[in-house]
Amino acid sequence: MKVWMWPKSSELNFYSDLLSDSLGGAGMKIEDLKHGKLMLKVGRARRGDIVHVHWIHHAYQHRNALVFMARTAILLLTLLYLKLIGVQTVWTIHNLYPHQVKHPRLERLARAQICRYCAKLVVASESIKRKAMKEFGVPERKLFVVKHGHYVGVYKSKGKDVRKAYGIGEDADVILFLGAIKAYKGVEDLVEAFNAVKTKDAYLIVAGKADDKMAAYLRRMTDTENIVLDLRFIPNEEVADLIRAADVMAMPYKEITTSGSAILGLSFRKLIVMPDNEFIDEYFKDGMVVRYDPAESNGLTNAMKTALNAKGRRKKPKYEEALEELEWSAIAERMKNVYQGG
Repeated sequence: MKVWMWPKSSELNFYSDLLSDSLGGAGMKIEDLKHGKLMLKVGRARRGDIVHVHWIHHAYQHRNALVFMARTAILLLTLLYLKLIGVQTVWTIHNLYPHQVKHPRLERLARAQICRYCAKLVVASESIKRKAMKEFGVPERKLFVVKHGHYVGVYKSKGKDVRKAYGIGEDADVILFLGAIKAYKGVEDLVEAFNAVKTKDAYLIVAGKADDKMAAYLRRMTDTENIVLDLRFIPNEEVADLIRAADVMAMPYKEITTSGSAILGLSFRKLIVMPDNEFIDEYFKDGMVVRYDPAESNGLTNAMKTALNAKGRRKKPKYEEALEELEWSAIAERMKNVYQGG
């Protein structure tokens, strides 16, 4: 059995590499169905092989609705062809919908049809499984839960003193937002909440590349005291030192299914602030997350207060127990079982 993974590796997210490597360690042959090349390479797949696709929207999305529909039709014909020649297609639904959706009705229709044409669907939590069943009419027998693995040991420290580089004292309380800065990430809400709770010894670091809209907003900010903006793509070699400089990681996302960023924070054993959702209960233990109701006007503000007050006072959460459940070797065996029959 050969697995054609799309993508097998990614410069932007180590998830693909970690999954492919762990499956290789479990004795599976993993081939690279290169990003954006789905239609060009499926002809090399043979009966009994697996085609495993992750962020499938790249294969069909387009700003023009007619082109969107044409690309969707080609994708569905490709999936049908694979089924007819005895190739099993597997789609990991990382998000119910892509973060950027121009044609909502077409998007829903496309994803519902993809679910029908794929042999099996993988999700990272029971909560996503329930949502996929409801949203796309997927029968439970086609859905398999395989958790998202951890990032322990993946990002290496270079020994950089990030606090010193940003002019932040050793005893200060530091909240970090890390990652691409887009509207759905809730950075505007985060800045507002931080300004409501900050003290002379509390700092907010916003690190990541901002899209045009968010970059313009951040440039217009007037109350920037104790807010550090590092608006660039943060290379992998800087991630570990940046996270280690923080006491709290804030993830005020407006949309959450499974959050790789939250699992990254868990991997570094950081207290996390994020909206209440079912994903938290499936991945985290007591004391690891300060959750809040985003519908409450002061929900994020109060969560920030709680997180800042928790420094040095909270009981040590059971990080090892939580991370053990996310070991890649176990995840590879689970995924292998999905491939071989479920």
